[in-house]
Amino acid sequence: MPDETQLFDAVARVLARQPGSSMQEIAGAAGISRTTLHRAFGDRETLVERLSRHVLAECERAFDAAGIDDRPVLEAFDRLLDDALALAKGFALLFAEPYVYRVPALVEEIQLQDDRLTRFFERGQTAGAFRPDLPPRWLTYSVGAQLEAIWWTIEDGHVGAREAGRLLRATILGGIAARGSTEPPAGGTWTRP
Repeated sequence: MPDETQLFDAVARVLARQPGSSMQEIAGAAGISRTTLHRAFGDRETLVERLSRHVLAECERAFDAAGIDDRPVLEAFDRLLDDALALAKGFALLFAEPYVYRVPALVEEIQLQDDRLTRFFERGQTAGAFRPDLPPRWLTYSVGAQLEAIWWTIEDGHVGAREAGRLLRATILGGIAARGSTEPPAGGTWTRP
C-alpha cells in the first residue's frame, strides 16, 4: 500500500480529472483496491473531506514558508511560486470536486485562505509591487486559476514540472502581451501599463 502522501496524491489526481468518481473508479485509477481505499478513508465523503483538509494544510504551509504575511512582497511571491506545484494540485482538486463546497468547515477554510492571499496582494499594491488598478480579490482568483492551469499543463504532458515556476512568473508578472506589441484588440484600443 502506498504511504499516505502518495495515496493523497493519487486520489487528488483522480478527483481533479474525474470529479464525482465513485470509490471503485477512484481506487482503480489510483492503482489500489477498493478495499484498501475504504480502509484508508471510509466512505467517499470522508475521503473528499480528508483529502481537502490535506490540500488546504499544504496550501497553508506554502503560504507560511513563503512568508506572505511579513516577508518583502516580491521575495514572498517568488518563494510562493517556487512551491507552486503543491499549491497547483490543491487548486485543481478544490476547483473540481463539488462535494467540497457542501462542507461548511471546508468552505470557511477556503475563504480564510482566499482572504489571507488577498491581504498579501493588498500589501503588495501598497508597496508598489503589484498593479494598483486591479482589485486584490481579482489577483487572488487570477493566481489561483494560473496555478490550476500549470497543474493541468504538466499533467497533460505539455510542459515539465521544472518549468512551473518560470511559466507562472512570466505569465503572472509579465502578462501575455508581447513586449513592444502595439496592435490593439479587434474593435478596441488598449494601452500597456
